[in-house]
Amino acid sequence: MKNYLMNILFHTVRTFILILFVFDCNSKPDTSEEDAAVAFFLLSSEGNQTQNRNCNLRENNVVTSGSPLTSEVNATSTRCWMLLSLNSGGIQVDTNSIDWDLRLRRFVIGTNSGSSGPGQGGSCDTGLTDFASVTTGNRGNCASLSNFQVDTNQSQDGAGFADVNDSASPVLFNWYTYNNTILTAKNNVYVIRDSKGTSFFKLQMLDYYSSSGTSGYPKFRWAKL
Repeated sequence: MKNYLMNILFHTVRTFILILFVFDCNSKPDTSEEDAAVAFFLLSSEGNQTQNRNCNLRENNVVTSGSPLTSEVNATSTRCWMLLSLNSGGIQVDTNSIDWDLRLRRFVIGTNSGSSGPGQGGSCDTGLTDFASVTTGNRGNCASLSNFQVDTNQSQDGAGFADVNDSASPVLFNWYTYNNTILTAKNNVYVIRDSKGTSFFKLQMLDYYSSSGTSGYPKFRWAKL
């Protein structure tokens, strides 16, 4: 009986902390305490699920515009993955769909492949930093399909604030640097293989913050090769 009551208390406290965090995360700039809380949740059994559970993201959480295309994703949820179809213009797709190419949750990014999804996707780092220079005929390290990697379980020290374990792209798992509680996108240009394994997209991460400074809004530019 004692263990049963302690278990109920633990889950009640954890749920209360999560609710406070979710209401607060959209109203202030990033802090080390905030990302530590996120990292803790991603470590939990509920936060580390490969597929979305009970996620009903009806509103438009993806804004894509410009040329080359630039997408900003509301990936502030610690539980629900944002699924994007690059083949359909970078639109958000249903959380139960298997027809997606890229998924995002906070600072974690995955492709529809391996441990993250049933597709034939994958990712590769071109080794280049000039977005415009990456073309169909110049993919750098990604000229060979053997250099594409599928998603697997990834572990790191949480960029300085806590341990994080999640199913993600091994290529994009370290797309940022972390200093003084701020995540900054690296200049690397990546190539994403779509869920069908037939189309390729170059992608360069740009930011992790909204125009108001709220964390959990990864932004990237991309184009089909």
